[in-house]
Amino acid sequence: MKPTITLSPFPKDVESWWWTHAVERWPDMSEEKLLNLLRQEIVEQSDRFNKDRSFDPSAYGARDLSILAYGNFYFSRTWMAARFALAELLTACPWTPPAKGPIRILDLGSGSGASGLACLNTLREHGIANPLELHAFDYSSKSLAYLKDLHRSCADLWPNTRIKTERNDLRNPSAKMVSQRYDLVLMGFSFNEIMQDLELDEQVQALREITNCLKRSGYFVLTEPAEAEICRGLHQTVARLNESEQDLYIAAPYWNGMPCPMVQENSRYFSHEVRKYPAVGTVERLNRPLRLEIREVKFGFSILGQTKNETVAESPNFLRLISPIKKRKGTISFFGMAANGMEQFYEFQRRNLSKETMNELLGLQRGDLIQVEGVLTVSEDGRIRLTEANRLLPLFAPRVGVNV
Repeated sequence: MKPTITLSPFPKDVESWWWTHAVERWPDMSEEKLLNLLRQEIVEQSDRFNKDRSFDPSAYGARDLSILAYGNFYFSRTWMAARFALAELLTACPWTPPAKGPIRILDLGSGSGASGLACLNTLREHGIANPLELHAFDYSSKSLAYLKDLHRSCADLWPNTRIKTERNDLRNPSAKMVSQRYDLVLMGFSFNEIMQDLELDEQVQALREITNCLKRSGYFVLTEPAEAEICRGLHQTVARLNESEQDLYIAAPYWNGMPCPMVQENSRYFSHEVRKYPAVGTVERLNRPLRLEIREVKFGFSILGQTKNETVAESPNFLRLISPIKKRKGTISFFGMAANGMEQFYEFQRRNLSKETMNELLGLQRGDLIQVEGVLTVSEDGRIRLTEANRLLPLFAPRVGVNV
């Protein structure tokens, strides 16, 4: 399937910057010893993020080792998740930036800047020439110092941009933070950390205060780790907020402002993307004994704003791919969240497919937005059986190019 947009891979300049800082921090250490030091911290971070669900700020925001391990291994993943979500905002929603004047961006729980700096770089690569102002808030002053250094050192990636950082515990946001207005508000893998101890009503109120920071034409972009509990929690909170705020619109990931239908425990899947991107060299070296997945980024996301998207017919002809592509002996199949709010099962008989069509189907990625042409036939068991005549038209199918 032909991409609807081709995204740049993770910048080599940023990769080199993180590795150089690790080498400079431990100048007397051999490369292999440094790799092993970082690997040990990477494993501990993985356990904190995925098993223990522990977000004690002292655990990874106060030490150089924690920040440098994250920067050399996880930073590119968070960057690419933000890039994919922003690509949807820019091409499928779509967001129209102001005609003139600065674009103001708020990054909440910024850490060392993966989402915020990815945003600056993405807007520039998308041809947006306005001056860009990034305001980054985080509890870790050390992480914010790394962000400022990285922004200054790799200035060619985001020309004509300014950043301002402020140390702030987002569980108790300052009046200053919520009193300003922004074109874009970002939360990159930070919503679950900030909200973990809050009840649902308290989470809704916190999101309400954040959306109040948006300009009338602004958008709030949240990305989260692809864990079922985290993604369901995000979408439950967004749906509850949407119920109480008539002027707030859910621009993505689903159709016509629809809240995520997959928040129920009996859903086959939970809402998240699986996007492929080229492995980063330093990440590959660190990963050799760890054997973690490094060629895909898996993330949940939501985009909120006050501008309604163009609507589509509430039919199974429009879908977001929500499952892996299953290639069986006689069929190729997948599940899609259709514009009618139903989890639909789509199936092709392989004997009826050309090689070209089969390759296109196998190249689909979880999260692609697709329009199916033609009349759809639904069998008694609920399957939608497709033929070569039912062409799949990509509405949003981002792919990542190759670093040269």
